[in-house]
Amino acid sequence: MNHEHGARYVRVIVDRAIHRELDYSVPENLAGRVGVGSRVRVPFRDKSALATVVTILEHSDAKGIRPIEAIIGEAPALSEHVLELARWIGTYYCCPIETVMRSMLPQVIRRAEVSWKKQLFVQPGRNIDQGEIEKLRRRAPRQAELLEEISKLWKNRYARWSSCGKPLLITRRCARW
Repeated sequence: MNHEHGARYVRVIVDRAIHRELDYSVPENLAGRVGVGSRVRVPFRDKSALATVVTILEHSDAKGIRPIEAIIGEAPALSEHVLELARWIGTYYCCPIETVMRSMLPQVIRRAEVSWKKQLFVQPGRNIDQGEIEKLRRRAPRQAELLEEISKLWKNRYARWSSCGKPLLITRRCARW
């Protein structure tokens, strides 16, 4: 991550087909968090637009520079090497850098659709005895096989972490994407 503590300006590629890079100032409260490859929200014409930081600048000669509005995400979405590759692709295939950037960024990052993703975790919280598995095997052989496998995994790997005796638990944990 190429953060510049004293960065005062950034040069960005806006996610619109304007065929040029634009300079924006960096507010003091964001200066330590913005780096090359960061996704940012910037004022663009009379609206806001998403953009990717391609250069950190100490000064800019551009006229009418406005400040970036926000940093999107926790870390830069693209490395400097990937940005270099994007420039090469644009030159080699004679296409605008904005087009190349659209194909390099996953849609969730490109559209800044930051949301909660859900993951399910299954764990047997108690020992399942062989009698229960055999009883289940007569009714539902596949389920019995899976229960036996989960039970073995639990005993071998995870039993030392839990001392409580609970039935099979399905828990949902959320994390920021």
